[in-house]
Amino acid sequence: MTVTNTDFSNLQLNVKGRTAVVTGGGSGIGLTIVQALLHAGASVTAWDKTLSEPLQQLRQSNPDRLLALEVDVTDEQAIRQAAEKTAARHPVIDIVVNGAGIMYKEEIGKIDPKKWDLIYNIHAKGTMLVTQSLLPHLKQSKCGRIINIASMTARIGIETYMPYSSSKAAVVNMSKVMAAELAPYGITVNAICPGWVNTPMADLLYDRIASVHGIDREQAKKEILDFVPQKRMIPMEEIAFCVLFLASPLAQSISATEFVIDHGLTNNFKPGFHMVHNV
Repeated sequence: MTVTNTDFSNLQLNVKGRTAVVTGGGSGIGLTIVQALLHAGASVTAWDKTLSEPLQQLRQSNPDRLLALEVDVTDEQAIRQAAEKTAARHPVIDIVVNGAGIMYKEEIGKIDPKKWDLIYNIHAKGTMLVTQSLLPHLKQSKCGRIINIASMTARIGIETYMPYSSSKAAVVNMSKVMAAELAPYGITVNAICPGWVNTPMADLLYDRIASVHGIDREQAKKEILDFVPQKRMIPMEEIAFCVLFLASPLAQSISATEFVIDHGLTNNFKPGFHMVHNV
């Protein structure tokens, strides 16, 4: 058997010198992705409806490689203007991370149609509009990447999650369609489906479960982690690591894929946790 002389020098998450746009980059997972990309040597434009204090501080410490813009991803005109400002600084865009999102969940009989429209406008329509606006610049990249942040709830049915999970399921399917259409341009498109991540949104989950089951917050945390095979919340850095991996040159063959980062939760999830049934 002959051992080939393979060059392993490129086996690294290399995004140095590349340009990225991250929506929802002002907080939570989005902000962590911005930080990870900067740390790895990329230049980043962060879009968010509100420019948070942490994002502004990050911009001050990285003035040459971080541009922060106020953008509502449901506003077509605002998106076009942000795309123009971004392209004026970076005519070629290599990486687009669609991470803007909100949480809305409710029992079927109590869903507010206006809130339903809002969550779809942010998750599904927003992903489409942002990608559409940046596509001419992304096509110029030799290593184009679109990474859409979906959710593990896109894959399973959890009580009260219909507005959120169905909108995230739309993002997963959109990613597959984009991947097919954009393959001729060398652009890969993938969806990341996180489980329960240690973000400010997790605090809302604790409060919700505490309220539903009539227990205190610490008990709610314990009840939640009892569902999780690894007995821990996911650090945001682990989601950012997956973004770096998918954005790297060696991930060129990975497209139209769902990356489920959920500590094995969806394989073990039990129904009846998110609402009380009055029999």
